[in-house]
Amino acid sequence: MVMHAALVVVGVVILLGLLLLALVLLRVQRLRISGSPIIIRYLPAPAEQGWRHGTLRYDDHELRFYRLLSIRPGPSWVMPRLDTEIVGRRAPRGTEFDIMDAGMHVVRIHAPDGDAEFGFDRDALTAFQAWLESRPSARRERLL
Repeated sequence: MVMHAALVVVGVVILLGLLLLALVLLRVQRLRISGSPIIIRYLPAPAEQGWRHGTLRYDDHELRFYRLLSIRPGPSWVMPRLDTEIVGRRAPRGTEFDIMDAGMHVVRIHAPDGDAEFGFDRDALTAFQAWLESRPSARRERLL
């Protein structure tokens, strides 16, 4: 009888683990098809370390970063559109080539919540720049 109860407990634990894995995989799949793929690291960070894979989603007023391998239901970072600017650009270097393709661009961003570097492919960089450059002016935002 004790053996039977132990097997039931083990079975329930395995089923819960499989359910959690299925939910994480579903989240990863939904994020991959619904946003722009990106690699991001928050600054300051040790040289060539701290990169995280994720997806960007844009709306009129903010950008949301979702880490791919996270169980958090919401975004990992929200960046307001109005006070954000590109402050630098470079090619990947050193060990960054282990996680980035040679054609990617690293863009340094200054945002109200802090600085970050984004690793973009060409298409994602174009989308980000278009979103950022088409923002309304601060003066217009104050009038609305």
